[in-house]
Parts: sequence; structure tokens; C-alpha cells
Amino acid sequence: MTQGLSVRQVQDVFFPAHKQHVFHRINLEYLVPLHGMKRQGIYSLLDAGIRNNLRKFGSAEDVLHSLRPQLEVLASHVSMQGLRLVQSREDLRKQLQADGKAGFGFYRAGVEADFASKQLSESLLVQGNDAQQRVATAEFMLKQALSVNQRNYRAHFELGWIYLFLLGRLDEAACHFAQAASLAEKDDPVFAAFALRHLADTRYGLQDHGNAVEAAFAALKLGSQPDMENLYECSRYLAMAGDKDTAAHQLARVVARSPLYYVQAQVEPDFGDAQEIKVVLRDLRAIRVNRIQTYVHQNWKQSALSAMPLPDGIDSSRLFRQVFQQHVRVMSHLPYVTLSQREKQIGNMILDASQKRIVREVRLRSRQYEQHMEKQRSRWSWVNQLGGVLIHASVVLLLASLVFYLLRFTSDLLGVGSLLGSDAVISTVLGSMLLLGVTGITLFQFVPFGVKKLLRKQVELDNTLNLLQTS
Repeated sequence: MTQGLSVRQVQDVFFPAHKQHVFHRINLEYLVPLHGMKRQGIYSLLDAGIRNNLRKFGSAEDVLHSLRPQLEVLASHVSMQGLRLVQSREDLRKQLQADGKAGFGFYRAGVEADFASKQLSESLLVQGNDAQQRVATAEFMLKQALSVNQRNYRAHFELGWIYLFLLGRLDEAACHFAQAASLAEKDDPVFAAFALRHLADTRYGLQDHGNAVEAAFAALKLGSQPDMENLYECSRYLAMAGDKDTAAHQLARVVARSPLYYVQAQVEPDFGDAQEIKVVLRDLRAIRVNRIQTYVHQNWKQSALSAMPLPDGIDSSRLFRQVFQQHVRVMSHLPYVTLSQREKQIGNMILDASQKRIVREVRLRSRQYEQHMEKQRSRWSWVNQLGGVLIHASVVLLLASLVFYLLRFTSDLLGVGSLLGSDAVISTVLGSMLLLGVTGITLFQFVPFGVKKLLRKQVELDNTLNLLQTS
């Protein structure tokens, strides 16, 4: 809770009994101008309220980490709304001061209303009897102000807020909220819509769901732009009034704009077991998945890889479909928040995984051919080894022949050349050398049957792999 506020007092406002102690944004909206709260404090209260709802209904709180950007935007929106409410208070004060020129009573009524607001604000900072006394003082002074000037719609609103959130007197709260909305509609329609939303909340607490729906839609008409929280409130009241189809339609409008409301709707007790709501949430999830699928298919068709002819009969489209189906099964278990926030990221991840799968298939085929060639070479390696032995023997005979001719040349110089004059033996040796050499070279260069074809396929696959890795 925000620093300085009494935990017990704020809990009564945050989790009111008339809502079965469930948090909604409207519970804290008037606290912002009442205490001049900053955006970070608002963010903390929103996070605490939604986290408590999730915990209460047994849902995981981890999803709020993904919702931080939405909560930041929502906190900024509530902060701006609080600033507008403060400004409207100043405008009303100036108007009452102008009215005070006609009589001191009107001026005094305005001062009493301001003092009552201060007492109301301070009542949330203390506990026990001190808090009750300040609330009673604020109630008394607001009544005094209204007894003099019934047109002070801000006093009507604050009196209604006290009755709704602090005293539990809902019938009186509804009366004052209705008067505040009626009086402010002409001069301050934004505040009138704010009061109507509180009137609808009060009617909801009174189990008067039909009038709650009417007040909520009246607030929508006064706003220049439909507020998502107001639309969400309408869907809640419609569901409680029994109009589940319209409630589902309103909820779809909200969830489509912010996944935060999808999370809230999953644990919203007002929706209960309404099948219409469940169908809408399921359909919205399916829409997100379909959008990702469409994005992936469009980008795959535009990629060069989809049209690239791959060697060895590799079908890139088939591999893409395999990867795609695997990710579709994974997406069926992803939270809606993840699907809505990371559509493009998930799509790009699928495309990247498809490319990696194709590269892995090309590399695998290349390694398979390499292993098969090694197996064939190992099987026929004895042929090459025999060729090496024959070449070695041929070289030995060649060297022996050269030695023989060298010795005969030397003997001729010494005059005893007749001792080595026979050419028949050396001719036989040279013939054997030639035969062994040719046979050895042939066997040494022997390539097993089919290996050349395997080598060509491996080279083709390796070239394609290099191309894929550099593209």
C-alpha cells in the first residue's frame, strides 16, 4: 500500500464488502485526487489489487510481470484522471466563491466542503476511533454545506463516496451519486460520468443490476471516448443482470484493446460460469493464434528459402509445416497475455526455427553421405593398400635395375664388363617392374563403386549449407 495510508482503512476501500471483497479500479480512483497520489504509488496499488484477486481465485501471479507495460499505462491514465478531478475541484471552488458574493452562507458552505474533504483524506491516514471521528466530521460538514447549497455536486459525490466505501449505507450513497451526476452534467460532463460510474457500482452493491447497467451506459454516453474500465464495468453488470450475450460483446471490445482485462475476466466472480464469456475468451485466444499463423505463412511465402530448390529431394515446405505444427501445439498452452504482446516475436521465432530446421536437415544429409563414403572406403581400403604394396615393389625393382646398370658401367670402365653382360635377367626385372607399377597405380587410385556419386551429393549439400548460413 502507498506510504502513509492506513492499511486497514485502505483495505476497506480496496476490497469493499458490497463487492465480495474483490478489487476493481473504481475502488481507488477517488483516492488519487483525495491524497494527491503519484503515478508510482498508483501503480503499486493497482498491482496489489489485481495480485490479490488472482491469489484469491487461485490463479498464478507471474502473469503480472508480463503486464507491467499495461499497468504502467493504466497508472498514468488514473493519474491524469486524478489531475482532472483536482482541476475540476478548483473550478468548482471558483464558481462557489463567485456565488459567495451573493451571500456569506454560500461561501461558508464551500469552505465547509473543502474542510470536509480534508477530514475525509485524513481519516484514511489513521485508525480506530480517530478515523471514525474524522469520517463523522466530514459527513456532518458535507451535510451542512449541502443544506446551504444543494447544487454543490462535489459535496454530493464525497458524501456518497463516504456512504459507499466507509459506512456501507448504499441507499443514501446512490441518492447522492445520482444528484452529483445530474448537477454536474451541464457544467462538468466528465465528472458527471465519474459520478454515474459510482452510482452504477452502488446499484450493483444493492443487487439492482438493471439500474446499474443503465447508469454505466449513461456514463459511457457522457464520455468523449469510451473508457475501457467503464466498458468492463458494463460487461460485469450486464452479466449479473442476465444479459450474457451483450456482456460477452462488451468484454470482447475491452480485451481486444488490453490483455490486462483478459486476466481480470478469468478471475471475475461476476462472470461466474457463463458459457458466453468463456466462448468469447476462447475465441479471442483463437484470434490471436490465427493472427500469428497468418503472419508466419505470409512471411514464409515471401522468403527466398521457400522457393529455393534444395538438393537430395529435401522439401523445405514439408519441414516448415513440421516446425509450424510443433509451435502451434506450444501456442495452445501459452497465456493470452504472451500471445497478445508478442505476436510478431512469436511469428519471427517460428520462421527462424523453420530456417534452422532446414539447415539442420541439409547438414544431417551431408553428414550421412560422408559417413556412408567412409564406410565404403573402409570396406575397400585393402585394394588401395595392395596397390601401395605393388607400387613399393615396383620402385624396389626400379632401384635394383638402376644399381645393376651402374655396376655394369663401372665394370666396363675397369675392363671387366663381360662379367655383367647378360640383359635377359634385367629385361625380366624391368618388365615385372612395369607391370607391378601400372597395376599398383591402378589399384591405389581405385574408388569404391557409388562413392563418386555420394561425393557429388555431399559437395552439393555443403555448398547449399554455406549458402543458407550466409543468407
